[in-house]
Amino acid sequence: MNLDLREFDAFPAEVSLDFEADSADFGIEGVSFRDLMSVRMTIQKVVEEYYCQGYVAVSVEEECSRCLEMFDSELSGDLTFIVKTDEGEAVMATDTRAEIVHVRSGEPVVEMNELIRQTLILSIPLKPLCSPECRGLCPSCGVNLNEETCTCKTEEIDDRWEGLSDLME
Repeated sequence: MNLDLREFDAFPAEVSLDFEADSADFGIEGVSFRDLMSVRMTIQKVVEEYYCQGYVAVSVEEECSRCLEMFDSELSGDLTFIVKTDEGEAVMATDTRAEIVHVRSGEPVVEMNELIRQTLILSIPLKPLCSPECRGLCPSCGVNLNEETCTCKTEEIDDRWEGLSDLME
């Protein structure tokens, strides 16, 4: 997705985009996009710099880390970057406060896929859960404990006492 800053006559400018995105275009493994991606942004221009602040959200389907079932979720996050117009080749660099994107002054067009991708990756939970009450899989037989109960005998043995189990035989 490209953001052409020449399209705006007055600043601050409001941008609202809803578009169909493909998971493969953004290279995010483990999730598949289910619905339209929504990008809302405010752009402010100061001299030759554009300050862009916004929000990105998309409905996704991802795998629960406990029961391995697919479930619907939403990835969303703040999208903040600065566009600086320079002469020369367009280069991306990072700043401590925001991402800085350098573009040619005659062509103020920003390729936003990588910026959106980074925002969405940061919003993925480390351990996605279908619900906080998810019971996961049985470690012995592998049955989904959310759907049925198993008859496996789960005997917890403290490793410190394992040597004494030989005395009982």
